[in-house]
Amino acid sequence: MALVYNATLPPTVAEFRKAFPEFVDVSDDKIEFELFSAMQWVDTYWSPIDAKLAVMYSAAHFLAMHNSETGGASSGGESGGGGTVDPEVGKIFVKTVRFRDRMVSYERVDAKGATSSEGSGGSDASEFWEGTYYGKRYLSFLRRNVPHIAVI
Repeated sequence: MALVYNATLPPTVAEFRKAFPEFVDVSDDKIEFELFSAMQWVDTYWSPIDAKLAVMYSAAHFLAMHNSETGGASSGGESGGGGTVDPEVGKIFVKTVRFRDRMVSYERVDAKGATSSEGSGGSDASEFWEGTYYGKRYLSFLRRNVPHIAVI
């Protein structure tokens, strides 16, 4: 008998709990919120199975990060719980494209006006995702579904 995988999005709380039993102490409302938030990190062009798994790993990453920030208080549902801060919040992206002389640039500008180039090793976002096993798994799906391109 072949295993049939339901690739419809978003994942359900029951599917998440089955995949990640270590979050047994987290409320259904908190898991549902993190699954909804994690949907922002996948694209419609991703492989459907990869997209569903990436959403679940992203949600698990946010739950694990929140758990480590609060010292183990991972059961959601409390009011005013800020959750994990996305490193890309407050940043805008500046792109420069010129036809003559073929110039292409890419920078991130944070809310304070500081800039950083993407070519300088790791970025804040990749360091953020590397913080947990779940984030690393999310990155593996991201790399498979969003390959790097070169502009020449």
